[in-house]
Formats: sequence, structure tokens, C-alpha cells
Amino acid sequence: MNLATPALIFCALFLQEAAASGRASCSGGLCFFQRSADFEVAEKACKESDGQLMRLDSGEHVGALNRLLRPGRFWLRGRANCTAVSVESGPLVSLELEPCRNTLDGFLCLYESSSVCGAVQSSGGTLVMYRTVTGFDVLESETFPPGTLALVRQPGARYPDSKHLCMSTWLQSPWPCEVFQGGCDHGCNKTSNTCTCPDARALHRNNISCMEPTAARPQPETPRCPEGYKPAADGGRCVDVDECAEASDLCTGEGEQCVNLDGRYECRCAQDFVEEDGVCVNTSICLLCEHMKCEKVSGVYRCECKEGYRVSPKNPTECEQECHQRECPAICNSNEALEKKDMQQCYCPEGYIVDLGHGSATCYDIDECKSQKFCDHECENLPGGFRCVCREGYRLQGIDKCVRLHQGGEEEEEEESASGSPPDLASTPVSLQPAAVPSYIKTGSVLGIAVFVVLCLALLVCVVKRSLRRCASLNLNSLKHPDIDIFYLQQITTETYKRLSFDKQFKNDSQRV
Repeated sequence: MNLATPALIFCALFLQEAAASGRASCSGGLCFFQRSADFEVAEKACKESDGQLMRLDSGEHVGALNRLLRPGRFWLRGRANCTAVSVESGPLVSLELEPCRNTLDGFLCLYESSSVCGAVQSSGGTLVMYRTVTGFDVLESETFPPGTLALVRQPGARYPDSKHLCMSTWLQSPWPCEVFQGGCDHGCNKTSNTCTCPDARALHRNNISCMEPTAARPQPETPRCPEGYKPAADGGRCVDVDECAEASDLCTGEGEQCVNLDGRYECRCAQDFVEEDGVCVNTSICLLCEHMKCEKVSGVYRCECKEGYRVSPKNPTECEQECHQRECPAICNSNEALEKKDMQQCYCPEGYIVDLGHGSATCYDIDECKSQKFCDHECENLPGGFRCVCREGYRLQGIDKCVRLHQGGEEEEEEESASGSPPDLASTPVSLQPAAVPSYIKTGSVLGIAVFVVLCLALLVCVVKRSLRRCASLNLNSLKHPDIDIFYLQQITTETYKRLSFDKQFKNDSQRV
């Protein structure tokens, strides 16, 4: 088997730094190492394990980052050379510039997805311990970085069942003697790549351990198991007690889950929960907040909005415009071409209607009390909504119904009387109701109505013009009956009378001739 050169470097590192200790955890190609280090040491540690400091230039690893990090400050590589991610209690994560010589709580390394390994496949009841070449114990991990050693053993057993090395895939010992001495406990034969033992010791059946001659013979006596373990069915070994499976009353707090460990168990916070003051708190909503603002109120995280907005009652992760007056400016999508035509897309809070004109957009309150009858008794219009008010002797039930109050404290629905004047209004105000906007009050409806009115006016103008033309061309002679003479009146003067008399005499003389 021919292993790559980095494996030889791993061997030297292991011999040099085996005394060091720390904690590591990985998800995908991202690994979190918890050990005090300055920027130079952190960058060197990542390179020596065939990785590099994580670059936070995309949201690709944000999910893994939230799962891995513990409260503290950790090195990574940002736009500036020495950048750190600061994690406080809860879901608050921020980037900070740190002097490179500062010692932080750990660092984040990123590896190629093809170079990391998954968990070692082992039989039921066995325990697997993982340790990196730089001395980190890898715990609660989904993946493992190159050069990780995995030791598989039975609980309480003196010798391991097997040993494995991560080199893109798991290699089981003994492997070539040039790398970690083949994984052997004592010696390695470079010719055959097998483990060797000194005189008076025998090679264990795991092919890597050397045992005393007496230990080579099976011991019939039942082992004494430490706390958290119990004798196996064969009576020759100890196996871990799975407290989480055997007891259902463990880790019953909200957001808690039981995790079985070697010889013990722990109560940990489930995904999307973080531990605060010993309690698991749900933080998943903070990743969905529209304005990226999240605050804890009475132990529960809630989204908050920027000034001028409020959390939508329909969706706790969204923000909507807030207005407490009869009119306020609308929120519009920027579009210069549409603005010149007064056709930009603008939005108003619920209970308001937008009015576009002269390059501006204004939200006006809708008077729900005028448009429809929402209340049994009286309706009071308010900015963005309305409220119902009952007369004296009545009590509001729900949002719009008034019920009569009797002396005995009983209530009954109001029965309207055909006569008599209405009683006075009750002085006790009722709660504000959200605006019930009529379905027909929409911007498109208003535009449609306006177009319809213009068309009607145009049609009326055409009809009037046509009628006037017909009257102007009317000929009275066409209305004359054959037996009816039409006479025209004319003012008679002395000259006119003489002329008419002469014309008449001339006409009579002509007829005689």
C-alpha cells in the first residue's frame, strides 16, 4: 500500500504533540478545534492537518457553524487577515477584527469533503474513541479530519478490538510500518507490515497488541463492571448501559434530548435550541426574522422590526409598515419610469388605501364605519381599524356583538325595539379591532371605476352632438302637408304696402291679357 506524503507528516506531528490535548467536533468538511491559540498557531494547525482556516465568504457553512460552536471567540479567515467569530450565550454570532497575537479559545478548519471520513462501522455494544494526530479528542462529530485515529474496544476490555486511520477512508491496522508504526503497540516488521512483540509476550488476536502470557488464556470469571456498564450476555466482558433507552424519565425538559455516552449519559439541547442558564431555549425563529433582529422576552425569542414597522400578526417572522395617523407615506418599490406615470408599486398597512399622484404615494385610513355595518350598536373609526361600542346596559361580546346585561348578571342577545329612542352609549371603551377592509376597495377596482365613468361621459357627449346635428339639418318643408299653407309674418311699412299693392295689380293685369 502506497500512502501519500502527508501521512508521514502526521506521524511526526503525532510524536511531537501527543501530549497536547483539546476538544474537536466536525460537521461535513468543517471542524471546530477548542484549544487556546493565536492566529499563526491556528493557521499552522489547519495546514498541517491538510486543511485551511475557514473562510466566511458565503452562507454555505452557516448551519454547521451554529451546530458546532460553543460560547467564546474563535479564529477564522475573513476579508481582513486576522478575523474572529464571537459567540455569546444564545444565537448571537458576530465577526470581529482581532490583533493576530491575541490568544483566542480555538479555531475553525475547513477540509475537502473527499478527504474527511464518516464514523467507523462497529458491532453493537462496542465503543469507538477518536483522536486527531494533533492530540484533539473528537467528540459528538458527524465526520472526522484526515489523520484521525479510531480505537474500537469493548467496555471494560483491556485490549482494543481494532485500530483505524482516516486517509479519505478508514484503514485498519496493521497498515504500512512507515505510518504511525503500522498502528502496532510494540514493533512493526517493515518487510511483512505486521506487528511484532518482545519475548515472553504474545500477539493479541487484534494483531496489534502484545499481551502477557497469562492474559492469552481465557478467564472464566465474570468481570467486575464499573458504574455505567454491565456484564455482557456471555459473561466475559462489560458492555455500556444505554440509560436513554432503558429510562424514559430522563431529560424531560423542553428542548432536551438524552445522549448516551461511554458509561454515562448527558441531557443536551436538541437542534435549534441553545442552553441558557441551564435551560434549553428555542432559537430557530431568529434565523428567519425578516429584519434580522431577535430579542428574548420572558424566556422566549421573538423577532423584532425596525422603527416604523411592526411584527405581522399573521406571520411572527415578517414585518409590516406601522401607521398611527389618518395618513402616512406609502412604501414603494423604486422605479423611475413608473413614478413619472404615477403607477409605481406601493404598499400600505392593513386598514389603509394608497393614493398615487404627482410622483408621491400616500396611505389614507379607510373609514370602515361608513363602508359597512360591522357593529351591533355604534362603530368608532380609528387609524388603521375600528372598534365597536355598546350602549349603556349592554356588554360587548366578541368583536361586534352587544348583549344585554340584567340585574342578575345574566346576559342575553339584544332584541331591537320598534319604537323608542336609543339609549346612551356605554362609557367603557372596548378593544381596538383590526381593520376589516371591504373586498371591493382595491387599487385596481378604483382604476376600473374611473375608466368606466370616463367611457360613460364620452358616450353621452357623442349622443348630444349627434342630436344637435340632426336638429340643425331639419327642413320644415318636409313636414308640410299638401293641404296646408305655411305663412310667414313680416313687418309692414308704408313702402312695403305700396310695393305689394303694385305687385298685386300687375299680376291681375297679366291674367286678363
